[in-house]
Amino acid sequence: MSPRVLGAGAILLALFSFPAWGSPYFVGRVFTPAFIFGVIALSLCLLAGYGGMVSLAQMTLAGLAGYGYGYLTVTQGQPWWIGVLGGLLVATLVAFLFGMIAVRSTGIYFLMITLALGMVVYALANQNRSLFGGHTGILGIRPPELFGQALTERVPFYYVSLLVGLLAYAFVRYLSRTPFGLSLQALRDDPRRLAALGFHVALHRVATFTVAGLLAGLGGLLLVWYNGAISPTTIDLTRLINIMVIAVIGGLAYAEGAFLGAAVFILVTNFASSFTERFNTVIGLVFLLIVLFSPEGLSGIGLRILHALRRLLRVRFASAEGTGME
Repeated sequence: MSPRVLGAGAILLALFSFPAWGSPYFVGRVFTPAFIFGVIALSLCLLAGYGGMVSLAQMTLAGLAGYGYGYLTVTQGQPWWIGVLGGLLVATLVAFLFGMIAVRSTGIYFLMITLALGMVVYALANQNRSLFGGHTGILGIRPPELFGQALTERVPFYYVSLLVGLLAYAFVRYLSRTPFGLSLQALRDDPRRLAALGFHVALHRVATFTVAGLLAGLGGLLLVWYNGAISPTTIDLTRLINIMVIAVIGGLAYAEGAFLGAAVFILVTNFASSFTERFNTVIGLVFLLIVLFSPEGLSGIGLRILHALRRLLRVRFASAEGTGME
């Protein structure tokens, strides 16, 4: 069995058993939100790491899924599964529209268009009371009950967030190995060559943005269940940028980086806010240090450490074999 499989198995075992031996604070206030924001940041990693499209609208799409769920279940009194389907549908359709608008641009122009679209939705949510609840938002949102377990309880919600995070991660890893995922990576590296080969570049970008919107919507549902409410502050400029910071800290090019960056971001935010009111400055310093010393994020640092350990083990095994032959 390869070391990678053993390592993945050890991580999964630790995560699934963590509520039994870990601190309740870390279960409910660190790991659970890390899984939630990790799913949202994963949608950005899909866009940027595999497709070369850096978006600032992923938190907007997550928030729209939350608003859709809250409107259907609280305002309209629909059952939870209608709210889930409606929230995901809203996030996916809006992502498709955003992709259609921004698809012809690249680089900083793509980034600014997605930022502008996010700010338009934020302004609309602030002013519209019938759909978004205005500045107050939608309160009293309750998560569903699954198998007789209320997701308002810490441990069941931890496991739901963990499972959604694992499924989202497995989906992105699988997608990256499909013909669509391979063509998407070729689109990131050389879109002109891909167009010359007969691929529809704009269609690939819109499809990727739509899939990323679905992933962000999953994270948005978890977030609105976790908070029990949603308001325009959930999708303000600070929250839009936070998703970018999380993805960059973990490593935009790595699916694992979304969750690693989310865990570090949550830890730094929680503990820094206990010592200073300027915890955003601390997060900014962490972000700056990682970008300066490892542009590939914490995932890049981890890979370099693993490669160094492998080389060290190979040298030791080679020297041991040489000694044995003598």
